[in-house]
Amino acid sequence: MRVRHTKLLSLLFSLTTILLHAGEIPTDTLLAHFYNRAANLMEEGHYDEAQRSFDSAFATRNVKHSFMYPILLNEQATLLIYVGKTEEAFAMKKNVLPYLPQINDLEKHISVYNDLGLLYRQHQMNDSTLYYYNKALDSALQYGDESWIAHICNNVSILYFNIRQLDEAEKYTDMAAEHAARTEDPFVAFTTWQIRATIKAELNKLDDAEKSNRKAWNIACHGEGNEDLWKIRCLPGMLRLFERKEQPDSIDHYLKLGNKLLQRVPSNSIAAIGFIQSRAATETNRKNYARALKDFHWLHNRKTGTEPKTLLTQMARCYDALGNPKLAYTYMDSARMWTDTLAQHNLTQQMAEFNVKYHTQEKELEIAHLQQEQLEHQAFLLKASIAVALLSGLALITLLTLRHKKRMAEKKIELLKQENELNSARRYIEGLEEECKYFAKELHDGIANDLLGLQMKIETSASKGNEQELASLVSKLRNNVRNISHELMPPEFEHLSLDQILDRYAAKLTENTGIEVSYHPTENNASRHLPNETAYELYRIVQELTMNIVKHASASHIVISLRADNENKYTLQITDNGKNANKQQTATNNNDGIGLRTVNDRIRAINATANVCSSTENNVFTLLLNINE
Repeated sequence: MRVRHTKLLSLLFSLTTILLHAGEIPTDTLLAHFYNRAANLMEEGHYDEAQRSFDSAFATRNVKHSFMYPILLNEQATLLIYVGKTEEAFAMKKNVLPYLPQINDLEKHISVYNDLGLLYRQHQMNDSTLYYYNKALDSALQYGDESWIAHICNNVSILYFNIRQLDEAEKYTDMAAEHAARTEDPFVAFTTWQIRATIKAELNKLDDAEKSNRKAWNIACHGEGNEDLWKIRCLPGMLRLFERKEQPDSIDHYLKLGNKLLQRVPSNSIAAIGFIQSRAATETNRKNYARALKDFHWLHNRKTGTEPKTLLTQMARCYDALGNPKLAYTYMDSARMWTDTLAQHNLTQQMAEFNVKYHTQEKELEIAHLQQEQLEHQAFLLKASIAVALLSGLALITLLTLRHKKRMAEKKIELLKQENELNSARRYIEGLEEECKYFAKELHDGIANDLLGLQMKIETSASKGNEQELASLVSKLRNNVRNISHELMPPEFEHLSLDQILDRYAAKLTENTGIEVSYHPTENNASRHLPNETAYELYRIVQELTMNIVKHASASHIVISLRADNENKYTLQITDNGKNANKQQTATNNNDGIGLRTVNDRIRAINATANVCSSTENNVFTLLLNINE
C-alpha cells in the first residue's frame, strides 16, 4: 500500500534535487522531499530518523499553508502508532479529518479512516470504530485496492474476535485471505495469515491454524528489519495452537522467545500488547494465576484495547483461585458494570449493518440497480429494528436498574445487621469486663484485707494447738481470693507482650492446678505487633478455654501455642489430652453456656474464625486471625 507514494512523488524528488543546487526551493517541494524521505525510512524501520525528517518538515516556514501539511500530519500520526504513542497519534489523526475534502488522493482517506477505527477500538468506542471502518471500506472499494480491502477485513475480524462473535470473525478473516492472495504486499499477507491462525485456533480448527501460522512465520523471518515485531505478532496464534494440542514444551519455548522479543519492541505497540494478552490467557489456563494477574493489571492500567468485561472477569477468577474472595468479588462486580445489554444490542445491529453494506457494495460493481433496491429495503428494516431495539433496551435497562437497587438495599440491610450483631457482642464483652474489674477490686481491697485481719486475729487469740491450722486455712483462702482477683483484672498490655502474659499465665495455672501447662510463643516475640485490644481478647479466650479444660476434661497436659504466619495472620492453638470435647459439652451443658457464648462473642469481635477437632487421644482448638480484616 505504501509503495505508491514513492512513484507519485518521484518527480517532486527529482525537482527538489535540481532546486537544491539552484538555491531556490519552493515550500511545497521541500515538504514533499521531507515526506518522501520520512516515508522511506518508516518502510525500512528507521523510526528515529523518520521522526527527524518530520521535525524538519514541521519546522519549515508556512508549513500550515501548504497542501502537504495534512499529508505530513497523517504520516506523522502513523509513525506515532508504530512507536506506541497512541494517544498523540489519536489526537493528530482527528486533526487531519477537516483537511480530507482538500485531498484528492483516496489512499490518504483510507489510511486516516482505518487508523481512526483502530484507535477508537483501543478506547472501547465500538460504534465509532464501526463508523470509521465503514468509511475506510467505502474508500477502499472506490479506490479498488486489494491490499487495503484485505487490511480492513483483518481489522473487522479482530473486532468480531474481541467481542467473541467467532463465526463472523472467521468469515472476515477468510475474506481477507481471498483479497490478500491478489496482492504482492508482504505486510498484508503476513498480517492476514497471523490473524487467521489465531482465529482458527480459537475455533479448534487446528490444521488450518497450523498452516496459517507456518505461512506467517516464514514471512516474519524475512521481515527486512521488522523481524522482531512480526515474530512477536505470530506468537498469540502459536500459543493458542499449542494449548489446543496440549504441547507444554512448545508453549514454554515460545513464551521464552516472546519475553525476549518483548524487550526489543515498544511496550505500547500493538504487537507487544497482543503478546501480553495472549501470555496472560496462557498463564491462566496453566493455573499460574500470579503471573497472569501481573499481565492483567498491566493491560488494565493502560489503554490497550482489551475488552474490559473479559479482562475484569479473568482478574476476578485469578484472585478467587489465589484464595482472595474479597478482591475476586470487587473485580467481578466491576465486570458486571460493563455489561450493558442495550449497548451490546445496538452494537450487534451496527455490525449487521456493516456486514450488509460490505456485501452490497461488492455487488454494486456487478448489479447497480438491484443493489439500490436492496439498500432501500434494508434501510427500512434497519430503522424498524433500531426502533424496536431502543424500546426493548429502555425497558430492560429500567428492569435491571430496579433489580440492582433492590440488591444494593438488601446488601446494605445485611451489612447493618452484621454490624449491629458485632456491636452487641462488643458491648456485652465490655460489660463483662467492667463487672470483672469491679469484682476484682472488691475481692482484692475488701475481702482479701478482711481475711488478712481475721488471720492475724486468729494467730494472736486462738487457743493453743489449732491456731496454726486455722491460720493456714485462712491464709490459703486469702491466696485463693487474691488469685481470683488477679485473673479477673485485665492484663497490662502496655508493658508486656501477649507472649509474656500467656507464659506467666501457663506457669501460674500449673502451680495452682497441678496440671502440666506449657506455652509455645511466637518467633522473635512477634505478638508485640498485635493491637492491645486484639491481644486482650485472645488472652481472655485462652483463659476461658483452659479453665473449662481444668474443670471438665480431666486432662493431665495442656499445650498453648501462638504462631505468626506473617505480619498480619496469626494462629492460636490449645491442645489437651482430656475427654472428648463433645462429651464435655454434653456433660456440662447447664454450666458452660455463658462461658462458651463469651468465647464466641470474643471471636466475632476480632473477626476471627475457630474450630475444634477431637479424637480419642486429644482435643485441639484452633483460631485463625487476620488483623487486616
